[in-house]
Amino acid sequence: MPTATPPEFIVISDEARRVIRETRTHLGLSRETLEQRAKVGTDYVKKLELGRRQRAEAGRLRRVVQAVQQAAARGDVPAKLTARIARVAKEVAKPEKKAAR
Repeated sequence: MPTATPPEFIVISDEARRVIRETRTHLGLSRETLEQRAKVGTDYVKKLELGRRQRAEAGRLRRVVQAVQQAAARGDVPAKLTARIARVAKEVAKPEKKAAR
């Protein structure tokens, strides 16, 4: 019988919180819209942006960052903000598995 792997948690940086909020407001997206696009629960983005969560389940946080990144790619976002989004995406990306020797 296979065992379930426990969820991975990531510490949410202040920069990630700021980037998510700045991008969302710059593009005129509501929290609800971002939650729907990222397929996370109600008030998830609010708690994330306000710092009510110090750590987040990695998959959910990655989906939020990915939704922000996709929205930014479709919208008119300054280059500096795009670079910050890319840094946050890299920060929360899955760690690469090392090759077995």
